[in-house]
Amino acid sequence: MTGEIRDIRGIGDMGDIVVTGVGTVVPERHGPWFDVTTELGPRGYKYLPPASQYLLAAARRAVTGGGGLEHVPAHRRGAAVGTNGALRAYFDDVDRVVTTGHSDDLSPAGAPYFAINVLSGRLASDHQIKAFSLTLTSPRVAGFEAVEIGLRALAAGRADVLIAAAMEHGLPHHAPGLAAEQGAVAMTMEPRALAEERGAPILGSCFARTAFAPPALMTTSAGRRQLAAQIETAVSRLGTGDVVVRPVLDDSAVSRALAGVLAATGLTVRPALTADGGCLAPLLLLARLFGAAERRPSLVITATAEGNFAFGGMRPVHSAQPTGSRQC
Repeated sequence: MTGEIRDIRGIGDMGDIVVTGVGTVVPERHGPWFDVTTELGPRGYKYLPPASQYLLAAARRAVTGGGGLEHVPAHRRGAAVGTNGALRAYFDDVDRVVTTGHSDDLSPAGAPYFAINVLSGRLASDHQIKAFSLTLTSPRVAGFEAVEIGLRALAAGRADVLIAAAMEHGLPHHAPGLAAEQGAVAMTMEPRALAEERGAPILGSCFARTAFAPPALMTTSAGRRQLAAQIETAVSRLGTGDVVVRPVLDDSAVSRALAGVLAATGLTVRPALTADGGCLAPLLLLARLFGAAERRPSLVITATAEGNFAFGGMRPVHSAQPTGSRQC
C-alpha cells in the first residue's frame, strides 16, 4: 500500500489567539435536562430543532463568559460550527410522515431545516456575525475542523473574534456506554492582544489540525511511522512540559492503529473515550480542559474508520483572572 497522510497545517504561534469563554449544554443527569424557555426565552425559539437550541444556549454562555462581543463590530465577528447528526431526527421524522402519510402533513415550522447550514445561520443572526459563518459536517472531526478553519481565518485577519462550536441531537442507534452525542459546546476566541487590552478572561490557547490517511495505510509500518510523526508535530506545538494525550476512538481498525501508535510514543496517554458517530465528544473534551483542575498541556486525538484524523491542543494560561467558563 502506498500513499501518505495529507494534512492541513495551522497558522501562526499558538499563543497569538486565546480562548476567552467556554459554554457547554449537555445532559448531566437522567430525565429532563434542557428547557428552551429558561435557556433562550419564551418567544422565537420553541420551534427550532433541538440541536440549534443547544447551540444557541452554549454560545450564549461562552459569549457571556468571554465578556460579550460588543467590543468588535458585526463585520469582524466570525463563527464556525461542526455537526454530524444535528438534523438526523428531523430527517427521520420527515421520512416517516411522507412514507406513512403525505407531504402536506409536514409542519411549516420545519420547512427551512432541510439545509444544515440554517442552524448555524441562526447563531449568526442572534450575535450579528457578519464576517463569516461556516458549517462543517465530517463525522467525528467536524468540531475540530471548525476550530482549525476558524483560527486560520482569525490568523489571516478575516475577523477579530470567533465562536467555534459543535452541536449534535443524538443518533437513534446510540449505544449504552458510549460518550453522549447530544448537546453543544462553544468557545469564544480572539487575538491575545485584543483580549488583554479589554481585560477579558484568558483561559488558555488552543489549536486544531486535521489529517487524512487511506485506512489501508494504517495497516503498514510506513503508515504508522507517518502517524507517529503527525502526533510528534502536534505535541511540539504545545511547547515544553509533560503533555497529556486524550484519545477519542471508535472500534475501527484506524482507531486501533492510532491506539497502538500512541502506546509506543512514551507520552502520558489517558484511557480512550469511546464515542458515537457525532463530532461533539472530541470538542467537548477539549473545551472542558480549560476549566479542569489538572492544568497541563493536553492533546485530544480522534480518528474515524474512513481515515480522518483530528488533533486538538490545549495550553493553559496560569493567571488570577476569572475563568469565563460556564457549564451545564
